[in-house]
Amino acid sequence: MEFLTNEVWLNPQVDYLLWLQNIRNMTGGMFDQFFLSVSKLGEILWPTIVVAVVYWCIDFKFGLYLFTLNSFTLICSQLFKLSACIYRPWILDNRIVPPEVTLKTAESYSFPSGHSMMAVSTWGGMAYLWRKNKLLSGFLIFLVLLVAFSRNYLGVHMPQDIVIGLLTGIIFIFTVMPLLNWCEKGKNRCLWLLLIVNVIAALIMFYIVTKNYPMNYINGKLLVNPDRAIHIAFLYFGWLLGLLNGAFLCKRFFPFDAANGSLKERIIRGIVGVILLLWLFSYIQIYLLNSQQNLRITFGLSFFVAFFITAIYPLIFTKIANIIKK
Repeated sequence: MEFLTNEVWLNPQVDYLLWLQNIRNMTGGMFDQFFLSVSKLGEILWPTIVVAVVYWCIDFKFGLYLFTLNSFTLICSQLFKLSACIYRPWILDNRIVPPEVTLKTAESYSFPSGHSMMAVSTWGGMAYLWRKNKLLSGFLIFLVLLVAFSRNYLGVHMPQDIVIGLLTGIIFIFTVMPLLNWCEKGKNRCLWLLLIVNVIAALIMFYIVTKNYPMNYINGKLLVNPDRAIHIAFLYFGWLLGLLNGAFLCKRFFPFDAANGSLKERIIRGIVGVILLLWLFSYIQIYLLNSQQNLRITFGLSFFVAFFITAIYPLIFTKIANIIKK
């Protein structure tokens, strides 16, 4: 990984970020808020809301595909980040000065861009699913590129972080669907896949807890606190494994039809679910991200909330629908 921080390799990337920074300065930060808003489309919340609505109200199989895609790409994101331990652009070159508000959510390492991976696995995955609709898929691909560009424009990622993030997501876009189709051909194949993913995730979590991290200081301040980076990683692992375990167990033991019910019923189902999701997500964000909790508590609470989205909530509205029919 040393070549990724080699000056010859980094200098053109730094020049590009400084050129974008010069545009920000010349325009007085006119477009900062726009790109900050765009950047949020690559965070956990909005992609999860959109995919959850697909999963609950439109097409279970499509939702399962997108949740699986999200999980695989972001598990890789945390593995790469905490293995490479590459610092953010403003640490690598102090001429780079991103908007101050971005520093609050850029506490971990830089490589690769988790926002780009989430964007391509959500909006890019949707573009792949609905590729026959050229207008919609074209817009979704544009959205992916816009989210990726926003991370460079704001100065929080090097171009190499973006490129690897996008490429990793694209690889999974074309491998997850054949994997799910393989699962369809055997009664317990989805459980075997789930077991393998959980074991791999457990090994990765053990690895990131036990490995050594760089402890570099500037003016007495630690550049990146590895404990904080690990805490954030466990939050993501709990969230993503909760989504994945819930979805696959739901598929195996109490499958439901997302298209079941009238349009009005599905709209109500979606609205209630989104309200619950927003409330639960705000709880996680306030309680876990703003404090250093025990890693097991962090993982467990995050896992439970995500499991609620893909398993408990579908089970609740399925039971309610069955009671109404009787």
